[in-house]
Amino acid sequence: MTVQLGREQRLAGGHWLLGSAPSLQEARADWEESGSAWLRPGALFGAVIIRADVVHAALGADSPIECAPLVDVDGPVFYSEDGFGREGSYTALVPASVALVWGVNGSIPHHRRALLQVPAPNAVRPERAGSPWWVVPLDGPGSLCDPDLLAALVKQGTGTPGVAEGGPGA
Repeated sequence: MTVQLGREQRLAGGHWLLGSAPSLQEARADWEESGSAWLRPGALFGAVIIRADVVHAALGADSPIECAPLVDVDGPVFYSEDGFGREGSYTALVPASVALVWGVNGSIPHHRRALLQVPAPNAVRPERAGSPWWVVPLDGPGSLCDPDLLAALVKQGTGTPGVAEGGPGA
């Protein structure tokens, strides 16, 4: 029963994310065919992109597979092989308002309204070369990362002191 509930929560989260697709039908078909689709953050959620080496340093792990069980930011995070230039990256889904003011070294906010390649809800392992996959899967509609936990993770990976007064954007 628990496995079914997790699957249902991911599916519900996926339906919610589709609300940010330029074309609902095209995004749904892309998820089924290629395992990822282009969505437009800005209204439903924002995104913060973190260099893979920063997350690996923070968690003391060398790969996304090793990091997956260790990432604890209370929300969905996915890995892309080339999400930070030509370097691997982790993308955390955050409240849209957080992405507008984010300013933590070692990470960047994804530009509001720019397309973002997001894995299908069931892409929870690196099964397709070059396709993003969920390190921390969706946990239902509206489930987003805690900005303070995310900032602490990034700062730990860059060796920067804890969250400054004023929050993640400070």
